[in-house]
Amino acid sequence: MSTAEGAQRVPRLSGSPVLGSVRELRRDYLGTISRAADEVGGLARISAGPPGWRVTFYSVSSPELAAEVLGQPDRFRKNGPGYRELRRELGENLLTSEDESWHRQRRFLAPIFTRRRIAGDYVHIMIEEAERLVERWQAAAAEGRSVDLYAEMVRITSQVIGRILFGADVTRAIPQLTRFKIVNEELLRRFVNPHPMPRWLPTSHNRRLSYELAQVRRIVDEIIAERQSQRLEQPVADMLGLLLAARDAENASDRLSETEVTNQVLLFLIAGRETTAVTLACTLLQLALAPHWQTILRQEITERLHGRAPSAEEVSELERTSHFLRESMRLYPGAHGMNRSTRNDEILGGYRIPAGSWVEVSVWGIHHSPAVWPAPEVFDPLRFDVPAGQFPGGHRYAWMPFGAGPRACIGMQIAMLEIPIVIAAILQSFQLETSLSSVPLHAAITVLPSATLPLRLQPL
Repeated sequence: MSTAEGAQRVPRLSGSPVLGSVRELRRDYLGTISRAADEVGGLARISAGPPGWRVTFYSVSSPELAAEVLGQPDRFRKNGPGYRELRRELGENLLTSEDESWHRQRRFLAPIFTRRRIAGDYVHIMIEEAERLVERWQAAAAEGRSVDLYAEMVRITSQVIGRILFGADVTRAIPQLTRFKIVNEELLRRFVNPHPMPRWLPTSHNRRLSYELAQVRRIVDEIIAERQSQRLEQPVADMLGLLLAARDAENASDRLSETEVTNQVLLFLIAGRETTAVTLACTLLQLALAPHWQTILRQEITERLHGRAPSAEEVSELERTSHFLRESMRLYPGAHGMNRSTRNDEILGGYRIPAGSWVEVSVWGIHHSPAVWPAPEVFDPLRFDVPAGQFPGGHRYAWMPFGAGPRACIGMQIAMLEIPIVIAAILQSFQLETSLSSVPLHAAITVLPSATLPLRLQPL
């Protein structure tokens, strides 16, 4: 609706009379979002900061309301504080752009992410890197050493996305790529700060953010410059080569500028590595915490594959593995939320949302809501064993680790192939154990481990 006359004000999450919920958000962002869903409901108003210097946002943890927000980009815009920060730091790309700019970029990129291209050009890369990981872990298992699970998953996902993007081994760049975790955390700190310091001020946080971003961008610039200096007669079939050679399907003379190519590559290098690494780490740790399910998945993988790697078609046949992975992604979604802003006064769920408001669709809140998922903190892959045509959680938007609607993540198919391929390789070689009793996580721009994730490996 375009008018909000007569509508009620959104109920507010209780907090400090002076500071609102700012301390809670900084200390435990995910827990605060869950409390808002539990205590207030599917739409909650959360305030941060003292009166007169306060920022308010609206947390959506209802699948029905999420569908309304994400399904109508003309009403709910990508112009909230999160995307403004990302646009300033990462430039215009498929994640941060809107309107015709987004449609144009989507036309360039859609042919690169077809199911046929992913299955034909990228799966062998995932298999080779999974085999290299198993070989590396065999040495650790033989020596009785634990591995740092998150660091190992960052390494393999960096290698996979590096080869998909550049056709190149990015081992030398992994230390710099790993440091993007600092950028991730610094950006969320700015989001939950009612009035973050201007980026031009030389504060310690601003200098740190600028330095770390420059390190990642330098990697991209060097690889692109090297490719362009080669003056190849035929375009290379990796993603960078396809981007450099791409033409707009509606305007054959239109091509991406060097800046646009750099911005897209930077996005895919970051997004294609960070959330996939977190998801893999959480899923493997959960397997170590659930020996019964580890046995079930290993039996399915062994019966189907007999010690070899799966093809793209065979990945879709690993039903129990898929159920386990989807439940892991429900409980530990790599992307915990998506923010939007309202262009006009709106009514959402019968409540008034003023023009210019920040609306946060909380994937974490929806995935952990008892109104959507019975006993949501219990890990139960059987939630996803539902008849064809039905949605786990009872709604299309009840499970959306890749977002939903027209702006859903274009790289979803890559992740949903890469993760089972890595899991299959590991479970056919090792029994997994851990000294942890749960999966420790905190929120940055994505979800990140809040402690080291030790994994012990017993050779089969």
